[in-house]
Amino acid sequence: MRKSEELSKNIENMRNQLMDLVDKDFRIHEIVRQLDHFHLNTRLDAEGMIEFRCENGIIPIGGRMKEDEMLYAFVIMDFYSILYYKCKKIIRRIRKKEYSLKINSLLLDMGRLIREQALHNVKPNQEFETERFYKEFKDFIHVAIKALGHKYDQIGYRHLTDAYDAEEAKELKHIRLIYEKISFKDDTITYFDYITKKSKTFCIENTVEMQYMVLNLYAKAYTESVLWLKKEDPTGQWCPVTPWQIIRRMDVVIPEYFLC
Repeated sequence: MRKSEELSKNIENMRNQLMDLVDKDFRIHEIVRQLDHFHLNTRLDAEGMIEFRCENGIIPIGGRMKEDEMLYAFVIMDFYSILYYKCKKIIRRIRKKEYSLKINSLLLDMGRLIREQALHNVKPNQEFETERFYKEFKDFIHVAIKALGHKYDQIGYRHLTDAYDAEEAKELKHIRLIYEKISFKDDTITYFDYITKKSKTFCIENTVEMQYMVLNLYAKAYTESVLWLKKEDPTGQWCPVTPWQIIRRMDVVIPEYFLC
């Protein structure tokens, strides 16, 4: 079975199992809608390409591609990043443990499949600016860690008095830890894979692995940041605090490099 066919079958299976739970808790339909925003025509055209459309994610994207292109890996990882957020959001809202466990299990199964497809036999983009991206990404991580380490929210509209209260400090420390799990040494990057729950080290010349690593980070950082802030506004105008601004910077950097 080809990559796209396997993914399409898995999405339909996840959708069907979630629909079985919708009657018990209608909030689960929010995850179903997210699945419906991703469209994949698995039939190959004369040039051996498939059609796709990802309506939500870092950026809406659609068109034709081959299954061994980096674009394929980018699209499915982009899709997973927002699916990850939606599932974790619903899990936090649902008190029934059996439903939460089911959703989490389906999410992990989807994550493992997408990880395998995003890293298997995908041709690197020969025009990818490896050295430039490595430097910018490294600087970005260091700035993010430093910004999240401050006791005060220095980027806000409200009047600043004392330190954050205990809950805010705890959440910021939790979000900062996501970025702290990435380290740099010579020409390698070590990161924590939130799908496999393991650390991995790779050479920066491996642009496919680098793309996976960045979107794996985005999925976790976006989810934890937005769930803490408890609001969803694509413009970000409502929220000038540091975690959201870091995510917005990633929204710019990722497409700039990986969709060139």
